[in-house]
Amino acid sequence: MYYFDQTKPNKRPLLFFPGIIKRLIHSSPAFTKDSNEVYWSTVKHGDKPRTIYYAKYQDGSWSDVQTADFSGDYDDDHPFISHDGKTLFFASNRPSKIDDERKLRMWKVEKTDIGWGEAQEVGKPIGMWTPSLTINNTLYYMDSMKNSSEGDSKNQIGIFRSELVNGEYQTSQLLPKHINLEGSLNWCPYIAPDESFILFSSNREGSSGEGDLYISFYSGNNKWSEAVNLGKDINTKYQERFPGLSPDGNYLFFTRSCDIPDRHELYWVDAKIIEQIKKTVIFK
Repeated sequence: MYYFDQTKPNKRPLLFFPGIIKRLIHSSPAFTKDSNEVYWSTVKHGDKPRTIYYAKYQDGSWSDVQTADFSGDYDDDHPFISHDGKTLFFASNRPSKIDDERKLRMWKVEKTDIGWGEAQEVGKPIGMWTPSLTINNTLYYMDSMKNSSEGDSKNQIGIFRSELVNGEYQTSQLLPKHINLEGSLNWCPYIAPDESFILFSSNREGSSGEGDLYISFYSGNNKWSEAVNLGKDINTKYQERFPGLSPDGNYLFFTRSCDIPDRHELYWVDAKIIEQIKKTVIFK
């Protein structure tokens, strides 16, 4: 794959595409099915809103960075491309076509012969941020805990799941309390394509700093393993967020904050740590 022109990381994370994806990264990279395009979002800075950018691999090298056709006017965040490559999901505060209200919601664009089509709201019951999909298009995301009767009052947001049935997303399910741990910030989920595990960020007790990456494994029937910290090779005193996998599953991406306010850098690391942790987990 074309992004492997770089030095490949092992268990020690390396910066990913530092010459292309700069220090304002606010998502994991989203690759098209053929890996010829990569999309990402940035934090809001100056008078510029959060924006989704992309680069293309052409004639043996990566193009200059461009703003996605559907982005640039509103706060647009965290692109995720479905595994069939036909749909790009993202969060945006653009005006709703239903009530004209501007607040963070989930949107999508469909692939056409000439690029991405017009943005459409995913609609209820889907929440506000960090979409991540399985091969079967089950959607994991972050939403306000106020939208769930299962949530506790100390948490403001939580990680949810919704299945796609007959073209419509069903009532959201809040993930178990050992993932949405009471009194902790639990967010930025990434679900494995086969739904066998979930990666997320949390500042729960035992984390190294502002937020660490954790993993929980799924055995079916809403049974998830205990959440396991990915360890000191990945987690630091800074905030680690926005986990994701390369299209072949061999590499784990994530962002890390730094000493400059609102600056985050993109890293990648060998994903073998996932199988190593799986051997040690306990299911609830």
